[in-house]
Amino acid sequence: MVFRLFKTFLAATFLAAFGCGAVADVNRPLPAYAGRAIELFDDAIEPEAVGLGLEQRTAEPRSDAQLRERVQLADAALRVRVMTLTEKSEGADSQFQLGVRILEKVAGPFPPPDDFTVVVHARSPSVGIVKNLEGSIVGKTFVALVRAFVLPDGDRELHFHFASDTKAEVAAVREATQKSE
Repeated sequence: MVFRLFKTFLAATFLAAFGCGAVADVNRPLPAYAGRAIELFDDAIEPEAVGLGLEQRTAEPRSDAQLRERVQLADAALRVRVMTLTEKSEGADSQFQLGVRILEKVAGPFPPPDDFTVVVHARSPSVGIVKNLEGSIVGKTFVALVRAFVLPDGDRELHFHFASDTKAEVAAVREATQKSE
């Protein structure tokens, strides 16, 4: 009985976290977070998206093959604003939870709810960005490419990639969507 209640609680928590859309959304088969998906939905924030021009982008977003691939595989491409930042520490490992709000649904059949959370783990290439810009990342806007994955235990989790919120990036996302149809 306790186990059944726990499973019901977990299901309700999942629905609250990922939205109460159509039941088909919750029951749809999801891929494992492995292989190429780890590279595409890397839980990272591009340095340029926060004003760190460490790497100069050599091409326009519309000619970025990796952006196009992310858009075509994403559950949703969104314009989002970071609303909250919470640090969770477990020993030497820290993770940051970014509470984001959708400003615009640009593309994709399975967007998360209007307010959702993504996690930047200690192993993420962007943990330094979040740690160093902790005070100024709240309020920033991004183009977010998100996709849900299934874990080995059957639970689901959301992975993401944040890019610059520019007209060129949004136009490239829309163009990549049209090419996949």
